[in-house]
Amino acid sequence: MKNVFRSSLAVAGLLLATSAFATTAPAPGYVDFSPFVPNSAGQMVEVKIDSGLLKFAAKVAARQEPAAAELLARMRHVRVNVVELDETNLTEARAKVAAVRRELEARGWAPTVNVRDPANGQDVVVYIKSSGEDAIEGIVVTVIDADKQAVFVNVVGDIRPEQLNALGNRFELQALRGIDLQATKLARNDR
Repeated sequence: MKNVFRSSLAVAGLLLATSAFATTAPAPGYVDFSPFVPNSAGQMVEVKIDSGLLKFAAKVAARQEPAAAELLARMRHVRVNVVELDETNLTEARAKVAAVRRELEARGWAPTVNVRDPANGQDVVVYIKSSGEDAIEGIVVTVIDADKQAVFVNVVGDIRPEQLNALGNRFELQALRGIDLQATKLARNDR
């Protein structure tokens, strides 16, 4: 865990040092997790990647992975918070994850993936904020991982479902496969 933490901090530091700091109003798919991130005396990792670095990454990826490059070019913001859990903050973390989920649903975010496996301590819900049939404005992933970590992920941009599906197929990411069909169904239900 310590090596992962150190590596995450090094990557986060590099990403933050090279990213452009924007002061514009948040995009519709943006979620501020700061009120929900549990207090922790343990390890915490926060990664924020803004549009400048995402566009740079898109240019780098363009030659090898054009589908990934196109998706990255349409993104405006990626944020990941990982908080180590222990007996001192587990109850608070569970309550805050539940609060995030209630808030997202109250604001019109649709839960599209829901995995609860008590035997393995997995509790994952993925939310999508769509903007009609053609695009997703934001994706939020909330996780309690075996009572060891709370994870919050927010991806913001003009995300096309078919791009996510193509990436899921290309890199064998089950969570992204079929998301184009889910988003289309959600958009139709929103009308």
